Amino acid sequence: MYTIQIQHNIEAAHRFSQATASPKCRSIHGHSWVITLTLRSQSLNAENMVLEFGLLKRSWRGWLDAHLDHALLLHEQDPMVGAVRAVEAGSKIFTLPHDPTTEVLAACLHDRAEHLLQDLAPNVPIQVLRVHVQETHVNAAAYEIE
Repeated sequence: MYTIQIQHNIEAAHRFSQATASPKCRSIHGHSWVITLTLRSQSLNAENMVLEFGLLKRSWRGWLDAHLDHALLLHEQDPMVGAVRAVEAGSKIFTLPHDPTTEVLAACLHDRAEHLLQDLAPNVPIQVLRVHVQETHVNAAAYEIE
């Protein structure tokens, strides 16, 4: 089994909207996130690669930069979504179906990577093995296939 891995960093803020969340997490706060994408394949392509790194990096990093870099990550039902847009209509907000925990972000990015991979290498047996999201230098979460 072959694996390849790329990393990218983004700057983004988030907050948790649930009343049970700690006060620190309910406040908008930012992180320098490091996101690591790992793909796997049982075989290599005609160029003896799982996938050309440049192609993968342009697509993956492009999506991360366009949607998450310098964005505010919020639960889609967080009242802060409307409040921020009312004050600054052009704000970059990325919503998720749950509070934007590191675990939820890892799962969301795993799903997004699968969609990007289908566009980059249709009908090629490459899998998104793992997305690792480093929130701080001591806190991280990952989502991976079994």
